[in-house]
Amino acid sequence: MTGHTSPYETKTAWLEVILLWVAGISAAMQFAKFSISYDVLLAYYQEGATLTGAAISVVGVVGLIFGVSAGVIVGRVGYRRSLIGALALGAMMSFLESFMPSFELMMVCRVVEGFSQLGVVVAAPTMIARLSAPQHRSITMGLWGTFFGVAFAISGLFGDMILRHYGPGSLFFSHGLLIGGVAGVLFFRLERNNPLYENEKGSVQTKILEQMSLVYRNPRCLLPAAVFLFYTCMFVSLLTYVPRLIEDDHLKSIVRTCLPLMSIIGTFLAGTLSQYTMRPQNVAIMAYSLIAISAIALNFLLVTPVLFCIVAGVMVLSAGMVTGSAMSMIPALARNPNEQAQTYGLVAQFGNLGSTIGPPSFAAMISLLGAQGLVILVLVFCLCGGSLSLIAKRFKNNSHSL
Repeated sequence: MTGHTSPYETKTAWLEVILLWVAGISAAMQFAKFSISYDVLLAYYQEGATLTGAAISVVGVVGLIFGVSAGVIVGRVGYRRSLIGALALGAMMSFLESFMPSFELMMVCRVVEGFSQLGVVVAAPTMIARLSAPQHRSITMGLWGTFFGVAFAISGLFGDMILRHYGPGSLFFSHGLLIGGVAGVLFFRLERNNPLYENEKGSVQTKILEQMSLVYRNPRCLLPAAVFLFYTCMFVSLLTYVPRLIEDDHLKSIVRTCLPLMSIIGTFLAGTLSQYTMRPQNVAIMAYSLIAISAIALNFLLVTPVLFCIVAGVMVLSAGMVTGSAMSMIPALARNPNEQAQTYGLVAQFGNLGSTIGPPSFAAMISLLGAQGLVILVLVFCLCGGSLSLIAKRFKNNSHSL
């Protein structure tokens, strides 16, 4: 990301990279823990589907407001300090939530968790890129791209078990222990005052608003982030609401665990296709087309649960492919490392925008039209994402692409 000379020009600090990836997973669980406990929270708080849906997505509001500028702010504080502070803040909020406070206080905790989430998603990938040798960077960034799916898979498997046996308070307490533990390990593992964890002085001094304006007007930054946006509008909602359309409890539990794994497979598949067989823009077009076809098929398969589950798996695998193709598009379209860094900031902002507007929109449409509401919304998002991927094809890939 920057021109620091370091031992990581030739070798990758794999242990630190994996720990930073785990930090990302623990931050993504801030979405996942509310997604899997949606029905329990709906019954406990009696606040209705749309407000409870907003409790899942409100974590994204902070990222939505700060997004692009967060990279600059975190750069001033230092990536190591920002990351550990963000994880510690997340742990405190989880412990508070474990007391199951009033709905209003719970929503305040969720907004504060947004600061924690944004701190991690800006600092961790930047540090991973700096700790990776050039020949490993596409692998480490691909690994980072799976953190959201892995978080949902682990939450579906272990979180669901904790939720069933001990209730939501214990689930939130367990998350607090995990995210706090990760903060502690990274505090001791990441060296203090390492220049890799700071921004170069010149790039820090630019005015935040001026920099944001340039990023928004640059199609090479805007298009990959916008392609990613329409994926995030769907992802949390598909993992939350698709299993709820299945009546068999055992099947529902299997699907909750399998869907995030399918998205991880899709992300790696898209990365491989983008690297060896086709341009990332074409992978994104193909992925959005597959999501749309799967969604239409789902509408006719509600009476055949096993077929419904298989098609749901294909749909989420295709959604994962959008992530992989969008991440591959960033270095393919960016003309220099600075543009790449700006695009990651924009991806964080747009990702939070999608995660914020997605769940309440799906909750409202499903309560109005049932499964058909879900299908209609998926088709709208696919049309937007696919169209933007087509526009992105007009821009030539750079020679240093993934």
